[in-house]
Amino acid sequence: MKLTKFERLMLSNQFKILEGLYPKEKKNYELNRKALEEGYSLHYNGAFESLSPVELTEDECREVLDILSMYRALTYSFEKLEDKSGITMESIKFNGFSENDEEESKRLSYTHYFIMDLNRFEELKYGEEWAFFNSFIPMLDSYRRMLSAWTTVNRKQELNRDEIIRIVEER
Repeated sequence: MKLTKFERLMLSNQFKILEGLYPKEKKNYELNRKALEEGYSLHYNGAFESLSPVELTEDECREVLDILSMYRALTYSFEKLEDKSGITMESIKFNGFSENDEEESKRLSYTHYFIMDLNRFEELKYGEEWAFFNSFIPMLDSYRRMLSAWTTVNRKQELNRDEIIRIVEER
């Protein structure tokens, strides 16, 4: 990894601050700071160990939010239905993404961050204080088919029974 002197100085200052804020981790921050200050480029990566090696693109984030919005619409619409025949709570419940699938695991992390950390889409926790959102099996293709069906009804937030069934059948 190549860093400019300016980048090294900025990171060094950040680590100096972290040393003071987190005494239990002071030694680790100090070692990272020293590597940056002394220009030991082989050890720069240590400064970034805590960062996830994968990034979720803006489009991937938006796709997750679209999926969550669709499940919000399914959940609220199901609750308001008088005639729920042919639909169960289990069939409209958001199951999350597979932690075992490389493409889905980063979406699982983002889902957890968005719902649990940012306290958004709380209804998709279905009354649980702590939700894991690990489906254990890949779900992305199913969600994409469902999104396509939801799009055919203009991404309505209030769905009727037939629209819910049409979307859920794509799963």
